[in-house]
Amino acid sequence: MKGRFSLLLVLQCMLMCGSPAGAEDMLSPPEVRYFSSKGSWKQEFADQWALQRIGFDSSPQSAWRLVKRDAQPVIVAVIDTGLDWDHRNFSWDSLWRNPAETQGNGIDDDKDGFVDDVIGWNFIQNNNRPWDHDGHGTLVAGIIAAAWSDKDGMAGVNPFARLMILKGIDDFGRARASKIAEAITFAADHGARVINLSIGGNKITEAERAAVEHAFSKGAVIVAAAGNEGVDVSNYGIAASDKVLVVGATDVNDQHAPFSNWGKNISVAAPGVDVMSLRARRTDTMVSIPGGKYIAGSHFVGSDKRYYRASGTSFAAPLVTGLASLMIAKDPSLTNVQVMQIIKSTARDVGLPGVDQYTGYGIVDASAALAAPKDYFLLAGISRLAPVQKGNATVVRVFGTADANAFKSARIEIGQGDNPQTWKPVGTIAKPVSSDGPLGDIAASALAGAKVWNVRLIVQHGNGAQREVRYKLNVG
Repeated sequence: MKGRFSLLLVLQCMLMCGSPAGAEDMLSPPEVRYFSSKGSWKQEFADQWALQRIGFDSSPQSAWRLVKRDAQPVIVAVIDTGLDWDHRNFSWDSLWRNPAETQGNGIDDDKDGFVDDVIGWNFIQNNNRPWDHDGHGTLVAGIIAAAWSDKDGMAGVNPFARLMILKGIDDFGRARASKIAEAITFAADHGARVINLSIGGNKITEAERAAVEHAFSKGAVIVAAAGNEGVDVSNYGIAASDKVLVVGATDVNDQHAPFSNWGKNISVAAPGVDVMSLRARRTDTMVSIPGGKYIAGSHFVGSDKRYYRASGTSFAAPLVTGLASLMIAKDPSLTNVQVMQIIKSTARDVGLPGVDQYTGYGIVDASAALAAPKDYFLLAGISRLAPVQKGNATVVRVFGTADANAFKSARIEIGQGDNPQTWKPVGTIAKPVSSDGPLGDIAASALAGAKVWNVRLIVQHGNGAQREVRYKLNVG
């Protein structure tokens, strides 16, 4: 099924949605230098390969061509180290403006507790100047919304994004959970439709959890980086929340990046190695990365050194944020749940077959996501296996998700070993099953003859698409 979703959904959209009024009404790929160049740091791949890999390319099938030129502006909150808003490749038109606040009058006009919060807020220094002295936030912001007007520059994903700049990380890359929670709450209360959190953390705090729940209830899509420690993300800060799209990183070969955290909470993946973006003045973000292997200045790009390449899930997440916000620009009636479901359901399967702990549903596919009907989803997941007494026998009960907006069928199969070549059907599922519901039972006798098994769930959509997921089971 790899690679099938995009073409299938684009064709369906052409049939169901009708043809656009004309090509001239749709976005065209940006005509900027770095979008079409390669080798700027002596690499063999395109400078903005990450955009192209998820469907934002210059071909007639480019994802941008599915969006009208007069799409709606979308408020996107970037909770990070701030922004160098004077960068020549960033437009002031891409900044959110608080409509209830008068700039420079020293009065809290909208009585929200923040004086002159015109473009956002600096939660570190408690003022209205969220300037970036680290560089991380400017990199993230550029991936989402670098202006298309600079012919010598690069392109951001979404020209309709209006960035709300919320500085919740200090100039040394450190963040306090209380400040992050405040920033999330601010974003939700001021109308952010998408919130980008390219931050790390340990266990999620109650304040952060409450803020995420609040933002989700207000309709925000929350996108979080998985983190770069190569560990299980299940207890890793905000990425541990089930109300968040958690993004892992892949490399130029579509493989899971070794540094990218993993686990059952990974929703999708996006390119996160050598991602190019804007460099804030007098910054060198990678210097602060632990390990001491980085050579200062070696990731600057361009003769003016105003561009930068960086690796990390921090730079995979804003690709997904850009896509989510572009989906909303195209159709403002989309809910946060619909956006999250579409992005997962249309992702391109890579790596291990099916939904896995390294790339989730796969690498995001912008063309498929933008072409999908608003109610489209196709979800498969095994959350746990548990022994259950059924009459006089013990069975292994499978719990998880088998759901779709046009559910056709689902089935459970088992296979011996780490990578089964043959599969034995053990049960069918006639009706959709929501999150962590009982999917079926496996008789203990069916698991005789081997110590290692894989349980496979396959869910079929009425349009012919299917998703699978595997769960390793050790017996004895």
